[in-house]
Amino acid sequence: MPIEKNLQPSKTSWKGRIACQYVDSDLRLDTSQVKTSVNSYVYSLFECGTAVVKFDQNEVIVQAGDFLIFPPHIPPVVLKTSEDYKAMCLIVSSSFVYDCPISRNVFQTATFSLINTAHPNIHLNKFAHNAMRTTMLMFMDHLEHSHGHTLEALQALYGLLLSDAMAVFERNTNEDFTSQHAYQLFIEFSKILRQHFRERHDITFYAEKLNISPRYLSMVTKQITHSTVATFINRHLMLEACWLLKTTDYSIQYISELLHFADQASFSKFFKRINGQNPMQYRREQEPHL
Repeated sequence: MPIEKNLQPSKTSWKGRIACQYVDSDLRLDTSQVKTSVNSYVYSLFECGTAVVKFDQNEVIVQAGDFLIFPPHIPPVVLKTSEDYKAMCLIVSSSFVYDCPISRNVFQTATFSLINTAHPNIHLNKFAHNAMRTTMLMFMDHLEHSHGHTLEALQALYGLLLSDAMAVFERNTNEDFTSQHAYQLFIEFSKILRQHFRERHDITFYAEKLNISPRYLSMVTKQITHSTVATFINRHLMLEACWLLKTTDYSIQYISELLHFADQASFSKFFKRINGQNPMQYRREQEPHL
């Protein structure tokens, strides 16, 4: 589906909380426009050409008409593209999501991608693609020309995009969506986790904060994301560790203390188990990019 000639690759953002941009084979996704982009949702609508995208641990081939949601801690990585590749991407920070009245729909749509990690992209029919594309263009207009009611406008557009996405996913899956109570509980867990993951790595702490049992928190998290509570905690810790190793000159010992590991050896063992290399090896690989 071709893009109009006057629509060139571009990017717009609002207060570091939400951004919408075109990307192509030359212009990569710029997540620097959104603060704490590692805690953001990325909605990608593929317009032209093909690309090989890394989603979690899988390589996925996407093409024109595909739609894909990258939840927090699964950053978009485009490995290879055709020369005519173009996509529209909406980046939404978790802080914007939590302020929206439709945050439950956020987790429901993201669940589709998490459940289907091997095939997380979904192909839209012509009507659904045009509707999604129109909403993305409206995002760009409002981000470029902000006014006193921009927040309300962006929230309304976000609700529209999610509603259209929900309709598509419901047509393409026979799974029953989880109860509203479970989603609200998971939202609260995510908020608490963002605040405390550096110093608290145990499920009991989060369950007590929510006034539920660790078993029930595990059940809800597994039901919604098909992952464990420990997986979510470890993702936060790993991404924070990678960020500190890439962007600071803090010692490995100091980073292990910041993240409340018992000692440097425990941190290094954790890092290698998740990342496949020790912290020093990882830092050395990043040095040319610092």
